[in-house]
Amino acid sequence: MDFQFSLPRWRRKSAERGVAVLLASSVPSARKTLRQAVSRFIAADFVEVDSKAELHSAVTFDEFDLIVTESEINGGLCFDIVEQIRYGRLHCHAFPVIVILASHGADGQVDQDRECGADLVLNAGTAARTLPGQLDKLIQERRPFVVTPHYIGPDRRDACREAPTDMPHVSVPNPLAARLSGMAEADYRRQIALASHGVSLMRRALYFVRMNQTREVPIRATWDQIEPI
Repeated sequence: MDFQFSLPRWRRKSAERGVAVLLASSVPSARKTLRQAVSRFIAADFVEVDSKAELHSAVTFDEFDLIVTESEINGGLCFDIVEQIRYGRLHCHAFPVIVILASHGADGQVDQDRECGADLVLNAGTAARTLPGQLDKLIQERRPFVVTPHYIGPDRRDACREAPTDMPHVSVPNPLAARLSGMAEADYRRQIALASHGVSLMRRALYFVRMNQTREVPIRATWDQIEPI
């Protein structure tokens, strides 16, 4: 079973082009509005797509620092693409900042958007107004990632309202902060590699816990007692 994220074949086309942004929406006017909202806040190069298939192709063959996508594009739900990115199966790494724009949909669709690993889920109707402020918060501080059997992504819990837990966290790169601060490319790649390795170890630990449980071996180890392999 392969737990490693594949990095060697991926290289950023240019370290001088600022923030690389992917906008995915079936409505040209919506993409224009989002582009203007982001441009007022950060210097960015944009790639725009208008279908789920093009979104999938874009994250397969290029690298992005920020991905802003509608929850549903022409009937195609996009939460699964976000999940595949977080699991390291799409995109060159699992840590781009991802924003989902959700319209009024079924309760199940809302849950899928919240549980797929996106950094933010915003109301599509007000996103152009709220996105700059939310991105500013993300630049200042990005939530660490957690790894569970069915989720990889930012910790969604509100520390002020929920009881603390011993579930481990992984500090992940912040592409927006890195690009805007002019971080050296080698240092940024090192952050990606370290975070990828951390996620891999956590997935491996979960895998062996599940295997032992399947074999009906009592498992009472805490996270702190599981040795990295």
